[in-house]
Amino acid sequence: MKKQNILIAKGIVYITAAFTLSGCSENFLAQDPLSFYEPTTTYTTEAGLQAALAVCDRHLKMMIVDPKNGNNTPLASDYFFSEIGLYGKTDAGSGFQDDFANKLTPTSNMDTGGDTNRLMYLWNEAFNGIKYANTVLSYIDQVKGLNEVIRNEYKGRAYFHRAMKYYNLVFEFGDVPLVTKIIDMPKQNYRSTKKEAILDMLIHDLKFAVEHVPSQQSMSLYGMVNKEACIHLLIKCYLAVGEYNKAELLATDLINNYGLKLMTEPFGTDNPGGEAKTWGITRNVIWDLHRAENMIAHVGTH
Repeated sequence: MKKQNILIAKGIVYITAAFTLSGCSENFLAQDPLSFYEPTTTYTTEAGLQAALAVCDRHLKMMIVDPKNGNNTPLASDYFFSEIGLYGKTDAGSGFQDDFANKLTPTSNMDTGGDTNRLMYLWNEAFNGIKYANTVLSYIDQVKGLNEVIRNEYKGRAYFHRAMKYYNLVFEFGDVPLVTKIIDMPKQNYRSTKKEAILDMLIHDLKFAVEHVPSQQSMSLYGMVNKEACIHLLIKCYLAVGEYNKAELLATDLINNYGLKLMTEPFGTDNPGGEAKTWGITRNVIWDLHRAENMIAHVGTH
């Protein structure tokens, strides 16, 4: 009797399952996501381009400030490549501080050591930014309905963002891989390009940006890349390749003809900062230029 009841129960289960399966259509398994991310759709609209450029604008800050680690800022590591900063720590252990020439690489004890000196971060974020800019440049000619003026504005801003990242890379790491389009398949055979060749490309791209990106004086929004920023970066590239006359002429034009001026004396809101007993601050132009409240209040000064 017990065995018979088990067989009856199994039969009911099978019959129920059969009815359930026969009542389902293929639509039951069809996906119904709230949204899709498809690059060939997203970036073939002007809104998609604007979103990509907004990420590029945000990334200018991400390059120098790591939101996940406020203690070791990438900006401080960037200063080690210049005369601005010097690593003063004497008990750094196995870091690169005792042998910059041979140890200072993107993977020199950074990926396994927690990237304590933010070199790996600078490398990764630079190529992230290049990816964002290349996204705009790769898809912009597929966007319908854009007039040539607007199209060239977008291209110019993308060129600026890519140039900014490569300018940092070549002066931090020397010869680096040159990536000018979206990588759409796995790639492992990267080769470095000479720093000089990369700088030549940046000058070519920035000339286009200077020609087509509007001046801040004709823009209603702040925070987007403007002609003045493109000129400034082009000046730095001219200096890097030894084109000093071109750099001087362009800098003179920038100062005199774009509503800008050199600051020669303290200005804006006084923020004493520091601790009077241990770190007294003598107010000066550089100090005032880098106060957040002055940057906001004095947009347009240089």
